[in-house]
Amino acid sequence: MSHQAQARRAGPAYWISRSIILFVYAFAIACIVILAIAFFLQLFNANQTAPFVDWVYRAARRIMQPFRGIFPSVEGEQGSVFDVSMLFAMFMYGLLALGLQALIAWIDRKIASLRYEAMWRPATTPARDPDVVTIPAAAPAPPPAVPSVTSPPPSPPASSAEPPSERR
Repeated sequence: MSHQAQARRAGPAYWISRSIILFVYAFAIACIVILAIAFFLQLFNANQTAPFVDWVYRAARRIMQPFRGIFPSVEGEQGSVFDVSMLFAMFMYGLLALGLQALIAWIDRKIASLRYEAMWRPATTPARDPDVVTIPAAAPAPPPAVPSVTSPPPSPPASSAEPPSERR
């Protein structure tokens, strides 16, 4: 069965988890791209009066809010800035996306296993039908039909030295 055919029959929990994962990755990738552009614009001392540079710096300021000031920025010659906090923020947004994806996948697997168990667990014990024969799982081996001969048959007893024709 192909993955596409399996995905068509999936329940709503699968589609909800897929949508959440896609949203998380889209958000993380957008944040990482904006932070990377802002990092290189600061590194090369871009003109802050340009509309694109201003927009990128404003967006990066919002995204960098939880990470601002963790590491000191290194200022170079002619106004360039090497912002280690921005690199750390890119790394953390990537880890956040991977962690949320792993959490959602774990929850999805738990839901699927509960559904699988519920599907194969009998609801009630069925009544015994007298016409149905059940075979136990570990049935004893049946006894052999013909006994095996392990020794030769016994010889007749020798009572006298006379031949059997003369005895009466």
